[in-house]
Amino acid sequence: MPRKSSKDLLKKVIEETLAEYGGEPVKNAVLFHLTKIHGIKPEDVIQKPEEFVKALNDIYGPFEKIIEKELYEKIAQLYGLDCKKKGLVELVKELKT
Repeated sequence: MPRKSSKDLLKKVIEETLAEYGGEPVKNAVLFHLTKIHGIKPEDVIQKPEEFVKALNDIYGPFEKIIEKELYEKIAQLYGLDCKKKGLVELVKELKT
């Protein structure tokens, strides 16, 4: 079971990153879409990283790769993880261990 702090920190990083790419209104719209259409809340990402990345692709299209890279770098830095050869999904899965 992941630590509660990992779940909360991951949620914070996701929300902050989404806000960086369009401000609070865009962040809120994306979070609404993630929750209502894809059934993924930011706090659930640690349990459903693959679904989260697919949902981001559905929402952002090719721009998703930029968001994913930004999230990846912030999460790796926050947790002091080596992120050179992993994707966001693998990095998030590593937080569960």
